[in-house]
Amino acid sequence: MLALSQQDVTMTNLKNRAMGLITISALVGTFSSFFGFGAKDHPLPLWFAIVVIAFVFLILLCVSYILSPAKKWNFGPDPMLIMAAQDYEHRIVWAAAKGMAGAVEKNSEAIARRAWVFFAGVVLLSFEAAFVVAASIGAR
Repeated sequence: MLALSQQDVTMTNLKNRAMGLITISALVGTFSSFFGFGAKDHPLPLWFAIVVIAFVFLILLCVSYILSPAKKWNFGPDPMLIMAAQDYEHRIVWAAAKGMAGAVEKNSEAIARRAWVFFAGVVLLSFEAAFVVAASIGAR
């Protein structure tokens, strides 16, 4: 049961970090004018705005997937397995343990997929920041 509880905490932490990811992405895009673009004498080029918006949009897609409800998320053993094994006490315990093990395995797959999408979002954020810095240096 502890493993299921830890998986729930892991998923919650991943979702919190995803919110931070989109926040930082939006801040990088918003404050890119501080890096040298968007001043009165140096207006923000259209190509720059389009690329930054594309980065923010792609990161938003990653975050949306991470925040979406996990289908078939398990919080405990399958009650049907336990009810089917009600003959002997050891069978009930065995069914509960087997159900929890199955739930942990299914939840692990959902966490792994979201972790990879989070990693993709981090890579996109890195590219966004590098693009903003490189474009501002190149425009000087």
